[in-house]
Amino acid sequence: MILLMGSALYARPTETPTSESFKKTLIFKKHQFDISTSDAGSVRELVIRVSRDNAFLMTIRQKTDGWVVNAEAGDLDQNNAPEIYIYSCTYGSGAFGKVYAFQFFPDFFDKIHTTPLTADLAEGYMGHDSFMIEDNMLIRKFPIYHPGDTNAKPTGGLRTIMYKLEEVEKRLILTPKSSLPHPSSLPNR
Repeated sequence: MILLMGSALYARPTETPTSESFKKTLIFKKHQFDISTSDAGSVRELVIRVSRDNAFLMTIRQKTDGWVVNAEAGDLDQNNAPEIYIYSCTYGSGAFGKVYAFQFFPDFFDKIHTTPLTADLAEGYMGHDSFMIEDNMLIRKFPIYHPGDTNAKPTGGLRTIMYKLEEVEKRLILTPKSSLPHPSSLPNR
């Protein structure tokens, strides 16, 4: 099941891998990114063909855990080097989300890493992530589960985490800058 939440794509894959492949072309300034995945298996091959000014630059191959549900281009650190963000979900009842991201320069690319959830941010986390780019930040949302909640019925509202792209010790890292729990996730007073 795939739901549209605002402009974010929210995916709940079926219990077993589907035969659906992913294909999308992103154009950002002078770059074109043709993104596709293989069509079977819980671990798939992601292929990114990169062109600039209609000239082929490179092909990137990356294994993904689960299936790709969406991809976006942006320039979160505003350095005029385009970035692509590819969102995937694992199979099973949790549909745990993951971001595969890259930044492109004229002669090379860098992989973008995501800071793991801290204990505070992971409290009540059981997957069902959605991702989107908004206001030069990567936005991640997921339902909050309280003890005793079933996978289909979280009662803690939504947690929204805003990530900023930063260079830390010569590595590009998406770091959480703020988190907003949904009002229904706040304790009763």
